[in-house]
Amino acid sequence: MSPRTEKQIEKLKQKKEKLILESALLLFSEKGYGNTSMQSIAIRSKVSKGNLYNYFEGKEDLLEGVLMYGLNQFAEYFNEFSTELFTEKEFEIAIRGNFEMIQSNKKFWKLYYNLFAQPEVQDLFTKIFTPFFEQYIAIFEMYYKNKGDNDPKATALLLGSALDGVSLGYLLMGDTYPLNNVINQLIEKFK
Repeated sequence: MSPRTEKQIEKLKQKKEKLILESALLLFSEKGYGNTSMQSIAIRSKVSKGNLYNYFEGKEDLLEGVLMYGLNQFAEYFNEFSTELFTEKEFEIAIRGNFEMIQSNKKFWKLYYNLFAQPEVQDLFTKIFTPFFEQYIAIFEMYYKNKGDNDPKATALLLGSALDGVSLGYLLMGDTYPLNNVINQLIEKFK
């Protein structure tokens, strides 16, 4: 058997890092950040605790990785809109896409909303979340500006708050929440 190439080693390393991130996401979302140990993440990831530190300096660094992993997936979806939504149809696609992302990764979004209330990670959460939030709101602000809205930033922020509220309601109530009906009304009121 020939030795692995650098490319193969890098691919294995990326696969292991993804497994660690997904394990941490699962444990952070089920047990909470404060109640999850690096040892439990190592066990879930099937790596030694020492090896875990080859990937992440500590639990806060790992949480940052989990947040970036989830937010980057969300940002990739919105990158297709560049910085502008031009039509009401694009607006509708963006709003529906927002909820498709939440439905496809409920554990991440439960963790995301849970972190708002955890003082020990508030600074980290704010550092990671703020640039993402500003970019996301800017897309809708430009949409409302192009529509001639009197205060496009305020309208975009109001939409963001409505999206958060609907998302949180859906995550708390699960399938009993009338998500499609609420999305339809949200689109109608904000387009």
